[in-house]
Amino acid sequence: MSKENIFIDFDGVIFDTEKRVVDRKKLRPDISWNAFFEELDWFELLEEAKVINNAIDYILEAQSKSKQIAILTKIHTLLEMEAKVRALRTRNIEIPILFVPPYIKKSQIYLPNNGEILIDDSIKNLIDWEQKGGRSIYFSENLDSSNQFEVVKSLRRIL
Repeated sequence: MSKENIFIDFDGVIFDTEKRVVDRKKLRPDISWNAFFEELDWFELLEEAKVINNAIDYILEAQSKSKQIAILTKIHTLLEMEAKVRALRTRNIEIPILFVPPYIKKSQIYLPNNGEILIDDSIKNLIDWEQKGGRSIYFSENLDSSNQFEVVKSLRRIL
């Protein structure tokens, strides 16, 4: 893959934050998701989070080769946004980070009408991306199969 723009999801592709968020929410069944996100300590969460399958190393390598890559990530609060920026920038990741606010689709923030690639662990996001003209790659740590999309468990081959 050479000159295409590649967009990489953050949660569940670079860091294992998605699983951690769900586990923490289970401890707070008494509050709504919105209230939960407001009180979640994103800095603590990201300090505990593990990088998935050397994702940071592969992004740094692609960055050093001036590949056209960016992070495209959903956020629920401005604090989450700040924590994600810090988590990436303190690891010398300098590529653009595009943030997607609640109730907005990734394909509304970046319009993928030229076959741009999205690497994401959400089938829903991938379907929407393809419907808008992009190319989707399903990220699965366990290589769960998808009849619909190419599946990868590491960013190595992609970047």
